[in-house]
Amino acid sequence: MTFPFKYYLTLFIVAALYLDVFAQNSKPIGINISSVSDYSTELVFTDAFKQSRQWISSNASGGGPWDTGVNVPLNANGYPLQIPYDDGIHAPQLVKTLMLWDIGSAVPIGNYRLIVKGNGKVRLSFGASGTYNCPADILVPVTGQVMLEILSSEPGNPVNDIKFIYPEYSETYENQTFTTEFLTFLKDFSVIRFMDFTRTNGSQVALWADRTPYTYYSQAQESGVAWEYVVQLANTTQNDIWINIPHKADDNYILELAGLLQQTLDPGIKIYLEYSNELWNSGFSQNADCADFAAALGMEGMPWERTWKYTAKRSADVFRIFGDVFTEDQRLIRIIPSQAANSWLTNQLITYFKDPAFNPSQEKADAVAIAPYFGGEVANAIINNHEENDVTIPEIIDRMEQSLPDAFEWIANNKVVADDHQMELICYEAGQHLVATGNNVNNTVLTSKLIATNHDPALEALYCQYMDYWYEHAGGLLCHFSSHGTYSKWGSWGVKENFQDTENPKYKALQNCVFNENSVNVLTPDHTGEDLTLFPNPADQWITILLNFPASGPCAYTLFDLTGSLIQTGIFHSGERMDISRLPKGSYLFQVQHEKGIIVKKMMVY
Repeated sequence: MTFPFKYYLTLFIVAALYLDVFAQNSKPIGINISSVSDYSTELVFTDAFKQSRQWISSNASGGGPWDTGVNVPLNANGYPLQIPYDDGIHAPQLVKTLMLWDIGSAVPIGNYRLIVKGNGKVRLSFGASGTYNCPADILVPVTGQVMLEILSSEPGNPVNDIKFIYPEYSETYENQTFTTEFLTFLKDFSVIRFMDFTRTNGSQVALWADRTPYTYYSQAQESGVAWEYVVQLANTTQNDIWINIPHKADDNYILELAGLLQQTLDPGIKIYLEYSNELWNSGFSQNADCADFAAALGMEGMPWERTWKYTAKRSADVFRIFGDVFTEDQRLIRIIPSQAANSWLTNQLITYFKDPAFNPSQEKADAVAIAPYFGGEVANAIINNHEENDVTIPEIIDRMEQSLPDAFEWIANNKVVADDHQMELICYEAGQHLVATGNNVNNTVLTSKLIATNHDPALEALYCQYMDYWYEHAGGLLCHFSSHGTYSKWGSWGVKENFQDTENPKYKALQNCVFNENSVNVLTPDHTGEDLTLFPNPADQWITILLNFPASGPCAYTLFDLTGSLIQTGIFHSGERMDISRLPKGSYLFQVQHEKGIIVKKMMVY
């Protein structure tokens, strides 16, 4: 007896619906994404120019220093009003910028699409070469890091709207802002923390006008990436967001940000809300600034005590302003940040927060956040004991394991405090802290061993042990620090060094000890649903179709309803957005045919 395709499809539907009901996020996991820069291996945008360095001025004649420091007047989007620029004091100036700088094999090799509007001339050098009259729209071979110079720009129609599109997106960049590799990485996390992405530490942003504009030529600014991109990324991935309010931000800035998020962020996305970052840490300028702000308000005590009090006061202000905008909204998770190694301080910060002197409207806090890193003393101890030449990688791993009980004790102690105050304990940052400090960072022998340790397979088991303890004894959200970044004497923070570093033991630990326990995959006759991502899902207007493997060309898709009836067919490229606004609300099955076989994924329209 033979059965029609619709019969098998119905059986699959029943299995898929059943598993969806019982799938759960048993180990809530978040990620701190990196700051946007020309030297970052985290290639966020399909347009590489959005990560270009801030303009560097130099003499148009070609002589003189690399950076003359001359301020060339710019328009509202950051483009020079005229090149060469002559201020009558210095030699005539041009400007240049760097892209994909010093990131080695992380540079995507191939033909980039260079688009320039306006009248003028630009030149590419290093990993690309050529001088181009503008306007221009041309494919440029790229083999490595790139410098772009604006050689001339006419004042009546200056060079503007420069784009440098990665090879894979030369025809689709207008419909896809973020790279497929970046989106694929983020799909396993439930929360994105944007602390570095918005350049929180040492931020000089005070007014709403100080923020980076969405239309600015590069998002690699000291003021961080535009909030509109934060929203766009979250709406694309459907991740909850963890945002950090700049410590100098005035009330109007906070109000404007709350309004932007309330109006543009998808309603199902939660907002973890934190005032600044690590205000208790004297290594960051916000620590001393807040002590001064507190003194100006008449708060007394030693500088660190004033900072603690101001943390409580300003956190309450932030929660109140956001609460006025997000009325009767359960989307806000209000955070009191503390130092993992000092549970006494955790209790003190919460006590200050509850004090009407600092929180007159008695705002509520939902969670206390810590960063229980492990292995933080290992590197300096090696130097202090003059062991850098003899110590082995396995010995460093052993010493990191010996540091775990300290981290576990910090977690346990802070859990007691959080429970006492009926608050959740979560991690704003977590992971290894294998880095030297002071002059020890300049010991190249030690640095090479610390980096090698972060690539050693034995680290995977250590990470699993660390995270298992957290989830068993605390259970709340854990945000790893960080996503991608080149390892150096300043630390090996990334869970991977770049998108290609998929065998990194820290990433393998997340896959095997966290991700695999947070998802239930439905098998189809040919493939698993892991190979296909649809986001946001559920959705109401647009859905992005992402294949999690290389595809040589377009793929065919078929859309069925839950009775197995054909709804529509078509062709798509990975990363492409599809308009679903005309589909009736309900559940569908999205089937993809490609050279590897067939994938079926459930899709919901609301």
